[in-house]
Amino acid sequence: MKPERWRARTKYRDDDGVLREVAKFAPTKARAQAQLKAAIAERSTPTRGSGALRADMSLTDAGEVWLEQVERPDSGLAASTQAQYRDAYRRLVVGGSVAGLTLREVNRVPVLRRYLQGVADAHGTGSAKTARSVLSGILGMAVGDGVLDANAMREVRPVKGHRKDTDRNTERALTREERDHLVKVADEHERAQHLDVSDLVAYMAGVGCRISEALGQRWDDLDLTDGVVRIRGTKTTGSDRVLTLAPWLVARLAERAERIGTSGLVFPSPGIADTSTPRDRRNVARVFREVLDAAGFPWATPHTLRRTVATLIDQAGLSVAEAADYLGHADASMTARVYLGRKSTTARAAGVL
Repeated sequence: MKPERWRARTKYRDDDGVLREVAKFAPTKARAQAQLKAAIAERSTPTRGSGALRADMSLTDAGEVWLEQVERPDSGLAASTQAQYRDAYRRLVVGGSVAGLTLREVNRVPVLRRYLQGVADAHGTGSAKTARSVLSGILGMAVGDGVLDANAMREVRPVKGHRKDTDRNTERALTREERDHLVKVADEHERAQHLDVSDLVAYMAGVGCRISEALGQRWDDLDLTDGVVRIRGTKTTGSDRVLTLAPWLVARLAERAERIGTSGLVFPSPGIADTSTPRDRRNVARVFREVLDAAGFPWATPHTLRRTVATLIDQAGLSVAEAADYLGHADASMTARVYLGRKSTTARAAGVL
């Protein structure tokens, strides 16, 4: 006589260390065994935020656990580094080709190599390097927890994207229409808005300063009443300069002052109380790169805005010396030779910007 029901049972050691019996009943032996396996899997599934990892856990769930550790105050990581990892995880991992894999499935050299190459080709070598660090951190945590035997990322060589720096045009400037289009795209770009890069793009488009000078700009050196700014450049004597700002830029900075206040840096890290420490230039440059690409200028770099300011001044019929003063060049011949677009008034230069 065949049994009406089959029982599949086993002993399972729960997280509290106690060994308990787990049993499941079903009309057939196979179904009883399958239900028992499912029950064990469910029993071992960690609750969200518990910090426990499993080999069959999705990479994205494991990534959230890793991110919680990265963002702890005692992680030893700078706030800018934490923000960089968080942004890279959301953009490159959650939105990447490996998002649907488990820890076990992703922890293979061919899988990781293909993924990193895809990131490099689509987003550049720098993004691939950051994605590598993020995935290696997640897999390394799994190894440390005894979930994986080894971190396969250690066996993957760094990759490079098809797009090279030689694809950039270091001699071309934007036209006025292209510059205005770039500022508009930056204002509408979701990540640029979220990471507070939109105003920075506009500032550099109107002043032609270096990205490091913009990130180091302090409110104390801005006089919005008279519409002037002191840029404390450090490359040459001439790079420390006082400029008259274009009226549209003065208005924009005044709106920013009302919105975020006038303490410390003009462009501090978003969401960080400390307004005195400059942002990581590399993180800002990544978002800047996205804005340039979205605007249809893959050939351009943030430094293109510097060349654009020189060119607009030159095209308006102003002297090379005035362009050199605006850019902070001690040698006007270098401005003509490299930028074309010594101390003289910059008011006329501001009027054409």
